[in-house]
Amino acid sequence: MDTKLTVTKASFEAAYKKFERAEMVEFAASWCPHCHHMQALIDKLAKDYQDKIAFLVIDVEQAPAVARKFGVSGVPSFVFVKEGQIVHRMAGVFSEADLRKHLDSLL
Repeated sequence: MDTKLTVTKASFEAAYKKFERAEMVEFAASWCPHCHHMQALIDKLAKDYQDKIAFLVIDVEQAPAVARKFGVSGVPSFVFVKEGQIVHRMAGVFSEADLRKHLDSLL
């Protein structure tokens, strides 16, 4: 399994349902400096949690309907999903410890 999967509006539903047990959905944009700042950390976490949590990345410019569906109004935003239910949301720049706390709660 890929450690991180960039999905489009067309591929989101299939990717989202494929690994429903535990997912972190990241909403980002290519023009967002905070999204770029978080990128290395998200890549590291995706490797650390490989085969335990699916990491899906949505570009809000390419899939605005998906962002609206999740109530995302700013980037970067992170939505934590456990067994198909949203359990936590956060928007902005966060530390590794902050993200790990919410990722661990999915396990």
